[in-house]
Amino acid sequence: MMNEKTEITPFKMQILLEIAAKAVKMIVSSTWHLTFDEMDIVVGFIRQGIDEARGKNEESTEGDICFVKQEN
Repeated sequence: MMNEKTEITPFKMQILLEIAAKAVKMIVSSTWHLTFDEMDIVVGFIRQGIDEARGKNEESTEGDICFVKQEN
């Protein structure tokens, strides 16, 4: 995940929490009322997407910054 040299600043933590709050709000208050198992599936899809993006950027010199080009 993160190496020992990486530090999350308070500002960056605020941004991360805002993103997490938006994702949770979309999951728990959507038109389709999801079960907890379905919410786990959604979170699994998010994790899978992150892992795939990280895999595509393993050779990047910019650390964990994602530079995946969108395919048309």
